[in-house]
Amino acid sequence: MLQIGRNILSLLVSRILAAVILFLIYTRLIQYLGPYAAGQYGLMAAYLTVFSFFIDLGMQQLVIKKISEDKTQASKYLTNYFGIQFCFGLAFMLIIYTIVSLAHYPILVRHALYITGFSLLLSSMTMPFMAVINAFQRLSIIARVNFANSVINASMMLAAIVFRRNIFFLAFIPGVVAGFDIIIYGFVVAKKFAKLTFDFDFSFWKKIFLWNLPFMWLTIFSIYNRIDSLLLPHLRNFTEAGYYSAAYKFWDTLAFLPAVVAAALYPYFADRLMRGEKEQVREVLETYTRYMIALGIPLSIGAYFSAQKILLFFAASFVPAAPALWLLIAAVSVLFIYVPVNSLIISQKTKIATIITGCNLLFNLIANLIFIPKFGFVAAAVITLMSEIIQLVGYTIVVKRQIIDFNYLSNFIKPVIAGIIMAAALMFLKNLNLWLFILIGAFVYSVCLILLGFFNHHDWELLKASINFRKKIEV
Repeated sequence: MLQIGRNILSLLVSRILAAVILFLIYTRLIQYLGPYAAGQYGLMAAYLTVFSFFIDLGMQQLVIKKISEDKTQASKYLTNYFGIQFCFGLAFMLIIYTIVSLAHYPILVRHALYITGFSLLLSSMTMPFMAVINAFQRLSIIARVNFANSVINASMMLAAIVFRRNIFFLAFIPGVVAGFDIIIYGFVVAKKFAKLTFDFDFSFWKKIFLWNLPFMWLTIFSIYNRIDSLLLPHLRNFTEAGYYSAAYKFWDTLAFLPAVVAAALYPYFADRLMRGEKEQVREVLETYTRYMIALGIPLSIGAYFSAQKILLFFAASFVPAAPALWLLIAAVSVLFIYVPVNSLIISQKTKIATIITGCNLLFNLIANLIFIPKFGFVAAAVITLMSEIIQLVGYTIVVKRQIIDFNYLSNFIKPVIAGIIMAAALMFLKNLNLWLFILIGAFVYSVCLILLGFFNHHDWELLKASINFRKKIEV
């Protein structure tokens, strides 16, 4: 439990600091580039994002699970996974090169994308080292490297502005970051966890590919909440796609917290269930489900009252996106609530998780094709919220019935009561400015939770122990 809390705290601090640094520099970079060059830079980022999503076809989750279950095999998995990732990275790099060669991009953009393809290869080679560190539940190492990455990223962006460089210079940033990661992660993993031997076992590769099939399909099906962004320009127009894109930026910003929690819980569940320690798993599952419910409920309520204020403050011309913004933040709130069971079901019932997510993908695609043409981007947001509810219900039922039963519905009582009181307060404070509105809402909600006795002695002790990094952890 302490290791999980420390991992989450480390990742949260590094992600928040990195986000602040990059946001400040990125806004200056876009101003320097101007709309046309910024569009070219965005194309590079799109290539890297899309191909990075599929670069290992979900294999990292498999390797984390396997090493968590038997750490004596870490070197074997590291070596063979590294070989597989090199092949994947090379293949996707060649695919990018083929697409770019056939496309009618300007020479500068084409050359920048070639560099981006090579960066993807380097990035793929960092994943085996990260999988080992994750499996040993030492996410504080990844947190520190992530922060260093943000400093490198921001420094090179700033250098581009100061020395008046173009997107070809910027194209080197992902490669420099990936090269840095390979050196640092390689050194740390070799020193503390496992050796990379280059003694490849190709028969073992076949086993890994077979074991990975459910993870591969789960990764592919997980695009269910991104389909609407692809369909909107075709089914409606680019204006509505722009509104939806602006609202979705808040999803991307908030979704980092569930991602951090999932990264910390996933190897822990695999490790403890392999040892047969179901009571410890139940305790952690109940604790973090309770925490995420307490965070998710005020998030969706607050978004309902403040969506328009948020858009007026950050992007006044996008105020028509307010309904979609509230719905998407509500969808993230649902993601908050089911992220602990998500980590558990993927660890123990990957095939069932794949089936549920695949059905959700089908539902999302059909619903979007039916309702977006008539109701536009707001319908897309409604469907995204419904999709996350499907994931929550499906995953929770499977976990309770087939993996481990745990206390669930009663965890909603106190946060819902506190949320209702917060909503009543916000109704009378709707004329306040955005930041005061948010602060008062958060204060009212927090005080209500404390007065209702939501937090117990164990919660406070866990928080203090997680902050105290001098305290040693028993593995």
